[in-house]
Amino acid sequence: MTTVGNEPSRSPKQMSGRATFVVLVGGTFGLQGLTVVTGVITARLLGVEGRGIVALVFALGLLASQLTLGGSLPTALAKNLAERHVGARDGLRGIVRSRAWLILLPCIVAAGFMLWLHRSDAGSDRLSLAAIMFAITLQTILSRLLIASLQGEAGHLLRMIVVALIPQFLFAVALTTTFLAGWQWSTTDVLLSSFAASVIGNVIGFAALARPTHRREDRLDERHLWRDTRTTYVSSVRPLDSLGLDRILVGTFLGNAALGLYAAAIAVGNLCGTVGNAVSVIVLPQVAQNHADPDAQRAVARRWLLVTVGLVIMIVVSLQIVVAPVIRLAFGTDFEGAIGTARWLILADGFFGIRKVLISILQGQGRGGTASWIELALTPVLVLGIGAASLTDNLPAVGMTMLAVGVLSCLALGIALRSRAPKRAHR
Repeated sequence: MTTVGNEPSRSPKQMSGRATFVVLVGGTFGLQGLTVVTGVITARLLGVEGRGIVALVFALGLLASQLTLGGSLPTALAKNLAERHVGARDGLRGIVRSRAWLILLPCIVAAGFMLWLHRSDAGSDRLSLAAIMFAITLQTILSRLLIASLQGEAGHLLRMIVVALIPQFLFAVALTTTFLAGWQWSTTDVLLSSFAASVIGNVIGFAALARPTHRREDRLDERHLWRDTRTTYVSSVRPLDSLGLDRILVGTFLGNAALGLYAAAIAVGNLCGTVGNAVSVIVLPQVAQNHADPDAQRAVARRWLLVTVGLVIMIVVSLQIVVAPVIRLAFGTDFEGAIGTARWLILADGFFGIRKVLISILQGQGRGGTASWIELALTPVLVLGIGAASLTDNLPAVGMTMLAVGVLSCLALGIALRSRAPKRAHR
């Protein structure tokens, strides 16, 4: 459904019914299932060492994206589109023309960092990894901006879920075909396959955006957009769980083999985080659309927090029961060392899933700065905890650190949410 002028294409009430819940659960479990499939087959194709290299490339691409234009800009974009009830192609017309070149800067930095990391390798291998690093970072930023645009366009939740699923589905099909056919793929082949799937997803995502109305009054205020980007920066970047900081630290201090085990543990234990992501993309625009009605904002927050907590409890209990046999069957006996870590990460991920929803509520209320301060305060706790665990060569202790940080974050965000009435958004 296309947005026209300043009229919403669908009301928040319509967006929060049974259909929304079905789309949320179906899309969440579908995405998680595809992620598990790609993680398992990648481990089977490449082994522990190769799986660690692939995990490092994705983590660095995510880091470069999150720290720059793929971090808080998508959050600010979704909020501004939802408040104004306009489509992304109208709202961003002038901004894209003048600022698109900025996307290339973090891609160049990420490629250069990959060259430095592999400075002792052969020249062709270094250049290949650097080129792939550039491409992965570029597609990550573009994907985040497209998903945020669909998130901010009030009636396009279903399209957003489909666009998010397409790259993982195509990547899973490519890896499954390779595995069943008995082909020998290198880490480069796996990474290029992921990039190709993401390019197709981005093309489809652009086509899914609302058709432009070409009304000049629908353009977003660029100064307001960048102001929201600055204020919500840390809470959108979310260094505690979205930068891949834990994986980078594990890979740096414990090596690629330990990172391969940690990546296997994450693949089994991140379902709650996926649920939190799915709910948060619904909550933020719904809260922003009700900027003039604090009571409606609180009703939206309560409803989706209850949904999130209920799903998290069921998922955590279920995963604790099956985690050991799943890792043995899916990844093989070489990955049994991931079981203990996975149990802690499952618990931690439950709190991180709830935390994502709390952050989105604050951002939708225009209070992203509060969430940013909480995030800043807890980041040193994460770094020091993982550093200490790495020094003692204790991978399960990394999971314990993640659990402690998740609990503290939920407590702090919950107190912030209850301590102050939501601000009315500036128009």
